[in-house]
Amino acid sequence: MGAVQRLRYFVQVMKRISLALGLLGLAISCAVATDATTAPTASDASGAASRGDASVALRVEAGKSAFLDAQRCALCHSHSPRARAMTTLGGDDVSPHGTWSATMMANSFRDPYWRAQMAHEVEVEPHKKAEIEGLCLRCHAPTESHQARLDRRPPPTIEDALLSPLAQDGVSCTVCHQAQPTNLGTPASFSGQLDIRDEQRIFGPYANPSTGPMRMHTGYTPEQGAHISSSALCATCHTLYKPVEGKERPFLEQAPYLEWRNSVFSDEGARTDESRGCVECHMPDEGSMRIARNPGGRDFNIAIRDNVRSHAMIGGNAFMTDLLRKHRDELQVTASDAALERVASATRAQLAHSTARIDVRNVQRENGRLQFELAVENLTGHKLPSGYPSRRAWLSVEVRAGGTTLFESGVVDTEGRISGVADELALPHFDVVTSPEQVIVYEMVAVDRHGEPTVSLAEMVEHRKDTRLLPRGWRSDGPHADETAPVGTQGDDDFSGGGDVVTYALALPEGTSGELLIIARMLYQTIPPAWADGLRDSRTQEAQDFLRMYDGMEKLPETLATAAMVVPAQ
Repeated sequence: MGAVQRLRYFVQVMKRISLALGLLGLAISCAVATDATTAPTASDASGAASRGDASVALRVEAGKSAFLDAQRCALCHSHSPRARAMTTLGGDDVSPHGTWSATMMANSFRDPYWRAQMAHEVEVEPHKKAEIEGLCLRCHAPTESHQARLDRRPPPTIEDALLSPLAQDGVSCTVCHQAQPTNLGTPASFSGQLDIRDEQRIFGPYANPSTGPMRMHTGYTPEQGAHISSSALCATCHTLYKPVEGKERPFLEQAPYLEWRNSVFSDEGARTDESRGCVECHMPDEGSMRIARNPGGRDFNIAIRDNVRSHAMIGGNAFMTDLLRKHRDELQVTASDAALERVASATRAQLAHSTARIDVRNVQRENGRLQFELAVENLTGHKLPSGYPSRRAWLSVEVRAGGTTLFESGVVDTEGRISGVADELALPHFDVVTSPEQVIVYEMVAVDRHGEPTVSLAEMVEHRKDTRLLPRGWRSDGPHADETAPVGTQGDDDFSGGGDVVTYALALPEGTSGELLIIARMLYQTIPPAWADGLRDSRTQEAQDFLRMYDGMEKLPETLATAAMVVPAQ
């Protein structure tokens, strides 16, 4: 057994011991509690611990951590067959813990691609190990990172995080729900710099929460905090700057929040009919229900809440969810296969139904030539794609005459590579397509200090290309326009807020006179082969492990939108 495996085994043993002790204490003190109004209360964690609450006692004994592992929260915020709380009318489990456990948030620390990328960055620039790991762990192991800050210790290393049971929970309950509203939406909060204090306060969206049960079993006191539903909270980790050596201005790696601010979807000013915050798209409304049950598995006598949001955090990374499921034992993923399948299915549904729209229009056919436009519409509240810079979307177009393909562009092989393109990182943006190798790819490509394209985050210094579709309402004089403006679209006047229009001008084979069929698809990948290839020279175990998993996965891209049109015979 290697060193990493021994660390993981140790962490799992400690978690099981901790959980067993917690369950024992709760069984003694509260398993039969059914009414929130009769639950004992406590003014602070030490009082709860003195009554024998194991979860609080363990937290105190462990150095007064400001955080608890998610399994503690699951004692009341997970599904039970004996309770109706957190259950839809159709009987589905929509509990916070049940829906969160299979997300990329819950598995941010286990994510093998992130582990491989970070290990490779350190391999390339070992003198920056503390800086690289310190920045990455703020959002991939935030409990460990923030606890170090609260303890006035140096930022943690990956070795520190591997020894921390709390780090295994990734972005967990007591991270987001302890965030203060003070610096949200400001640069001081970006790059994972949440204002979390050791005050044992849990913020939620609802007024007048029943405080007794949570204070009794965890030592935390719940209170209403409207900021918990704000996009500015999500922005703390989804706005990421990376320092660039020798440059005053950092490199903007991820900016969904800044993109959203410069769109019709922003609700930070006067809210309109078009306004949509992060939670409205990524945390589905599951209806009205109680949001907790007692540790014995039965319903509390607490208020029924309206517009309860699922914690499924539906994003765009079904590929990684599938990889986690396929390797869940090796990666020690705690979510069930069924839960992971549900999240992957929901992700694909959102990608297919709510992400993009394409339309074939202005078709002209004469003198042996075919010309048409593809109108591409971004339905999201940020760029498409957005987030981690590896993601790309592109147009796949085919023109058929019966069973014969006359033109084909943007198709992929079994490895997920775009056919006919020698260097996928060197593709410029096109406004007019006349040949198959001119593939329209909506992506960000960064260069290193030598001006060469790179997929190494540590080496990125500026954008060479950023043709990701802008959100509807984006303005060149809007908020953060200088940071979110497209790069490489000069001369394409119809590349604007909300979409793009591409013209296809094709020469047909001589003698073509019959009916034609135009088929267009918008395809999407989270980890294109070129990004995986960037790890193939790495000697780190993390990179080798990820590539083994990646190479064993099916590489078919996701389909975001389709369109077709029949062109009459001449």
